[in-house]
Amino acid sequence: MASTDITIAVVGAGEMGRSALAHLARRLPDARFRVIDLNANNLAKAVALDPRRITAEQINYRETTPDLRGVALVANFAGPFYLGSNALARIAIAAGCDYFDICDDTEGIHPILDLDLDAKAADVTLVTGGGNSPGTSNLMAKRLLELNPDADGIRIVWVADDVDPGGLAPLRHMLHMTVASCPIWQDGRFVDAPGFVPCTARTHRLPVLGDVEAYNTAHSETITLARAFPHLRHISVQGALHPAWASEAFSTLGRIGFGFSDLSVQVGEHTVDPVEVLWKVLWARHDIRPNVRSGLSLQQVQALAGDDIVATMTYWDRANMARTTGLSAASQIIAMLDGNPPSGAWGTEVLPAQPTLALFEEISAEIGAVPDGILLDTPVAA
Repeated sequence: MASTDITIAVVGAGEMGRSALAHLARRLPDARFRVIDLNANNLAKAVALDPRRITAEQINYRETTPDLRGVALVANFAGPFYLGSNALARIAIAAGCDYFDICDDTEGIHPILDLDLDAKAADVTLVTGGGNSPGTSNLMAKRLLELNPDADGIRIVWVADDVDPGGLAPLRHMLHMTVASCPIWQDGRFVDAPGFVPCTARTHRLPVLGDVEAYNTAHSETITLARAFPHLRHISVQGALHPAWASEAFSTLGRIGFGFSDLSVQVGEHTVDPVEVLWKVLWARHDIRPNVRSGLSLQQVQALAGDDIVATMTYWDRANMARTTGLSAASQIIAMLDGNPPSGAWGTEVLPAQPTLALFEEISAEIGAVPDGILLDTPVAA
């Protein structure tokens, strides 16, 4: 294992950033952490994880450039990523430190990948599209292709059942997916399909949940998987909210206006952000009702031969997706630190699949998450 006597910068101290930070601080006992965020409450929660080794910087990195000299790696959890900024990655290149993010939007992936030559010239590694989906999903796909070299397609299916509304940035991302076109890799080229809408529905039989109807999702796995495995005939991502009515509800909310990031309305003399209002309504409703259930997240990657599923890898967790995103990000960051991946801009496919997945299972087991580990099965009926 590489030396843990290093400094890691974490940008974005929301739920997912703090989740990853907690696992990194536990697994890297000699590392120091700089946490950058505008929200004082988020920063206080982050520092409380280990006040001796974690320091806070209350800045907006887009306006005040953080000094990343001497930092081994900067991890970007500051969404929403569909805005398409590569500002932090460019700051990392200039400072000579590696970069990692959890970008799950297709619009945000391309600006990072476009820095490939700059990163190579600076001998810096940029890994974009980390976390759960994308991230661990890409590594599961890579492992399935290693085990099934004759497979010619990959389909990714995720399910999220969150017991609370979460942060504002993830809500913006979810609503954005309902109006964004969904790139599907088909026969050597990208085909734009409708996003998170019922007309794209396909039913999947999944562990724990049974039959689930999922919609096309404009996640970024297709972009980096096609870059890594251009020979594949098909790559797509589908997702679902649980219970089933939630998928249709969010799809409708996005398409009637909440999915458009540039939309604002006047209420009296005030300019109002519709998504922030919706977010506050959801939290207000959540806070007055009893919480009688736990969350759930599930992810399955299917290796295809034609239309047939030849093998799957699946994991599930009895918590919202922020937990598996944090676990995934921590395992991928540690893999970057340990493995010295080549310079340039990549998806998580640049990391070794099985060792990184094993580390994800190990870190998950330490906190009682992902109780069945990653399940490998063949065949499964779609």
